[in-house]
Amino acid sequence: MMNKEIAQYINDLLADRERLLDERESGSEDWDSLKEETKSELSNIYHAQKAMDYIIEEEEGMNGRFN
Repeated sequence: MMNKEIAQYINDLLADRERLLDERESGSEDWDSLKEETKSELSNIYHAQKAMDYIIEEEEGMNGRFN
């Protein structure tokens, strides 16, 4: 279940990043929109990092039980 959530966060993050880069490449002058999308991207990064931190902690906990 958690792996699916991480995959979804990463996919969302990559899609957001691709859209931002496409807009920048096309010379979009709408800075307010770019700022909002950047905030959204930062939020996705935060959530993905939290999910990965959780998996790392779970892995460490499981490895400790088997040693």
